[in-house]
Amino acid sequence: MDLDDFSQRHAEAVEQFNRRLHRGDGLRVASSLSAGLSLLRDVLAVRLHEDVERIVGRDSMLIPVSVLKARKLARREIELFQAVESAVAARDFGYVESVDWYLRWLCHLRQIDRQSDSSDLGRLTESLGAPADQRRGHFESELAKVLPESTRAPLVLFRLFPLAVGIVTAQAFGDHSRAARIRQSQASILPAILDCRDCHGKVLENGEQCAGCGNPLWKFNWLTAD
Repeated sequence: MDLDDFSQRHAEAVEQFNRRLHRGDGLRVASSLSAGLSLLRDVLAVRLHEDVERIVGRDSMLIPVSVLKARKLARREIELFQAVESAVAARDFGYVESVDWYLRWLCHLRQIDRQSDSSDLGRLTESLGAPADQRRGHFESELAKVLPESTRAPLVLFRLFPLAVGIVTAQAFGDHSRAARIRQSQASILPAILDCRDCHGKVLENGEQCAGCGNPLWKFNWLTAD
């Protein structure tokens, strides 16, 4: 997709958001969501592949070409999962009345509708009604199919990630108190995330990352801290 096409789709999403929700801040919301979700996707991909190889070891069965394909497929699975988790958050937090509309809108904004087939998109809709544990378990299973080394990542990473998507969604909608409460939920899972001397575990603006601990998705030494 070229830059002009991307800009057009972004502008369309902003217009649809403002019209549907009777708001005037669609550009800010869409830009914040894009920045936050892109960062989470990219960092999770690093945690599941590069960090696993660096700390746990490389899978010698993967040749370079298959590595590139695996990375691409993993990023797609992350995008699909993020779309559902953000839609569930937008519904549960009362940001939108129609979760189906929001999911379609987010897929358009994130270009998921261009990169996935009808079975993928149908799977997204079905996932909206599934319990959180079931959604997360399915995500882990799908990732393992395309990126086997993901099974060697710390399990706590998969518990923190959906909550991170919830924080991004809350931040994008300007609900900073909700985002802070979700961070406390993450801290109850992994208290060490509050100990960073750089960010002190606070919620950052969407698209920002702490160089010290990796917040909003922490480095391996933090994920494995006692």
